Amino acid sequence: MKIYLNRVALVALAVMMFGTVVSAQGPAPAVTAPQSPPPASTSPAEKTQPRKLVRRPTTQVAKVTVIPSQAQIAPQVVTIVHRLSGLKLLRLLIRQQGERGTLAVIDPLSMTDDAHASIFAGWALDDGKTIAARLPQAAAEIDFIRVPVIEGGDVFTTPLTTPRARPDLTVITGDGRRLAARYVGLDGQTGLSVLQVTGLTAQPPAPPGGEKLIEGQRVHLFAPERTTPAGERLPGTTYVQVGEIQAAVESVTRSRSGRLERLIVRAAKLSPVFTGGIACDETGNTLGIVEGVLGNTARVVPAEDVRAATRRVLERQASVPRPILGVRGESVEFTGRAAFLAHGWREDQLKQLIESQIGIFLTSVMPGTPAAQAKLHPGDVILRVNQRDVNSAEEFSGLLRQAGSGEQVQFFVRRPDLSAPVSIDVKLGSSFEPIFTWPFDVPLTTAPDGLEALGVETAGLSTKAASRLGGRHGLLVVSVRPESAAARGGVLEGDVIESIDGRALRSGAFAFTFLGRQKKHVLSVIRDREKKQIVLEPVE
Repeated sequence: MKIYLNRVALVALAVMMFGTVVSAQGPAPAVTAPQSPPPASTSPAEKTQPRKLVRRPTTQVAKVTVIPSQAQIAPQVVTIVHRLSGLKLLRLLIRQQGERGTLAVIDPLSMTDDAHASIFAGWALDDGKTIAARLPQAAAEIDFIRVPVIEGGDVFTTPLTTPRARPDLTVITGDGRRLAARYVGLDGQTGLSVLQVTGLTAQPPAPPGGEKLIEGQRVHLFAPERTTPAGERLPGTTYVQVGEIQAAVESVTRSRSGRLERLIVRAAKLSPVFTGGIACDETGNTLGIVEGVLGNTARVVPAEDVRAATRRVLERQASVPRPILGVRGESVEFTGRAAFLAHGWREDQLKQLIESQIGIFLTSVMPGTPAAQAKLHPGDVILRVNQRDVNSAEEFSGLLRQAGSGEQVQFFVRRPDLSAPVSIDVKLGSSFEPIFTWPFDVPLTTAPDGLEALGVETAGLSTKAASRLGGRHGLLVVSVRPESAAARGGVLEGDVIESIDGRALRSGAFAFTFLGRQKKHVLSVIRDREKKQIVLEPVE
């Protein structure tokens, strides 16, 4: 992730989380709203005069200038500028941290200004309008709901499939043209975002080359990086240039059908800046998008997987979650005899099973997952998925990806206590979260307690931060779920909730629980330094 800040204290938000204050790269004074003098006494006639609107001072929007590179940049590589307001950035930080901290200082003006800019590489596909990119901060633009796991009592955060508002995205081409981009959606399987623009020059099909990848082959990685221009610099402007480094293919993993499944490259000067970068071969063919960097190696999402991700998102015109089964396992080919025997298999059963080298041996099944609901057990061997033999763990994952989230698949399973394979139907779950959290889209059996029942996500305010917004205490609304009671009642992002039903809310009051079974709730909120009352009726 590449983040360039041209405002102080995280877009003038000094956010104290877990006792750590995160600040910008250089010191600068925070901008605060001017304090108005106390009003003078007025006559009754004067009181009837309409109030004059006070124009607030505006802050500078983050500006990004791309300097032409001296290197020979592949024409399909574009630069993407993603702007976030202070409030959206705050929402992203809260969700990345996993807990709600307390805002120690907040600038009211910065909550709506697009003062934060992130710059990433993008791959312009051959159709002249579609761009694939790794935009991790796009999550700040997607609404989140709380979905309980079926068993265990834990609650995880899962995003909806459509963005709450269109992210502010600008695509800058190699020849310097700036194009407004429409965010289509996020592909949960690859973590890639899909954008579309108008006016992008269609790229000719690249020459073949990806299918001939071999270890040691030279690869070029392209990604925007911060630079210093020659001559005069404009204040408040971030300058970037598409950089290039040379790498070499370290390992190539293919399925038995020859499909490229995993690509690892190595470079001596590799840095996290190239996460999300575009990998190309010597002929200009796009090999894929860098998924992550560890030391001097980088994992690359193969181009075929990137194209599949764009097709999934474009077909739905919305974000697509990853399919989740809820098992851990290993290929029969690499499973030791001791593991089979420990799960009830007999010696006379193992010869044919091991010699065939077909199937996935399940080592664990997560509680409450689709696999658990379908009665899969550790020790089971999944031989086929939808009539197709499973030859490796990668192929098994690929078959699940092809089926898609929410779809029903048919497994043929061998068990140590049965003489013949059994057919088991499983409906796959779905998630945008990392696989180790195991969240699933399941019907809500009970409404969540507290503010989330009303559809709001909040952050605690210190006394100092609340005073800057016109109050003495309260919780800052960082998200309002569409179609929720809060949304229908008129609660807005940026509001400060001081009390609910007369009960004061203070920093740390996140586990708010409603008393009784009343259907209406009265919220006292501060908006633009003015107090308002909002009556909410929970959605049945």
